[in-house]
Amino acid sequence: MKIALIRHGEAENTLPDEHRSLSTQGKLDIMSLATFLRGTRWKFQSAFHSPLTRTTQTAGILADGLECEKEPWTVLRPGASPEGVASELSTLKASGAFALVFHMPDVARVASYFLGTSESSFYIPPGTVIGLNLPARPSPGSGLLLFTLQPEFSAGLAVRS
Repeated sequence: MKIALIRHGEAENTLPDEHRSLSTQGKLDIMSLATFLRGTRWKFQSAFHSPLTRTTQTAGILADGLECEKEPWTVLRPGASPEGVASELSTLKASGAFALVFHMPDVARVASYFLGTSESSFYIPPGTVIGLNLPARPSPGSGLLLFTLQPEFSAGLAVRS
């Protein structure tokens, strides 16, 4: 199973937190990210996301760019547990590719769980992706890191595609 763990794009600095929208730069970053992910040639089935506004918007841009479905996944809400994410992933098609859009520190916690590392090793900026290969039944340390990409390294990809 191919998994793209994604921290939502840069959001506006407004309150309340759960209703913060993506900034203009955040939208551009996610369009570039979609172009990069399309280039992996993974066949994404779904972009799962937390129910908050900025993750819903991020998943929408990705789903459009990857030509896949967008679906809220309550297990990705703030405070997501790695065990809960692993349990949900085990219900999906083992040969599939899926994008998971959620929040810090949860993205770091889930990445470290699958990679068998300390979560304190990770800071994941907005709009960053971590690509993993996981077995059909993901467990701690069972992931293989395939790539990471931060927005500043994907700048302009959407323009060139």
